[in-house]
Amino acid sequence: MDLPEILTRLVKLEDAFLVGLQDVRSIRGEIQKRGEQSATLEPLLEAEKVAEILGVDVGYIYSQARANKIPSVKLGKYRKFSPAQLKKWLDRKNGS
Repeated sequence: MDLPEILTRLVKLEDAFLVGLQDVRSIRGEIQKRGEQSATLEPLLEAEKVAEILGVDVGYIYSQARANKIPSVKLGKYRKFSPAQLKKWLDRKNGS
């Protein structure tokens, strides 16, 4: 292999490396952005507020949460509800 061929191959290799490096940096930035977003906790809702939002009786919310039919978090004797998890649950129930 002569010198011009080697230089041509090196230029192509360098270009491919730089493109790959840009991809790695882009992916790393996206991962960091998602990590910062998920590190933020959202306020949890009370069962009464969920019942009001859904237009149902609070007893229904409690019974569905105990049966694991509505996503909830049990904190001691309290049940709390994540707005994001409730939205996902509603989307699944509505076939969205």
